[in-house]
Amino acid sequence: MTDSSGGSERHGRTGVLAVGAGAFAVFCCAGLPLVASLVGGLTLAGVLGVSAGVLIAAAAVATAVVALRTRRRRSAASSTARTGAKL
Repeated sequence: MTDSSGGSERHGRTGVLAVGAGAFAVFCCAGLPLVASLVGGLTLAGVLGVSAGVLIAAAAVATAVVALRTRRRRSAASSTARTGAKL
């Protein structure tokens, strides 16, 4: 009779261990890949965001340079037209 009471006590512990092992397996097999994909997605978004920012800044600088050159050419052309000089 002593064996049956000890066995039921061990069975209760085994059930708790099984539930714990199941929760750990779900966390490892589902939770960790989910966290890894979220971190990877944030990293990818950061890289793409920085790249897009650099491209936008380069386009803005190029537009400003073209606008300044155009303005200088127009002002030079209008000043030479006023003075009558040829380029």
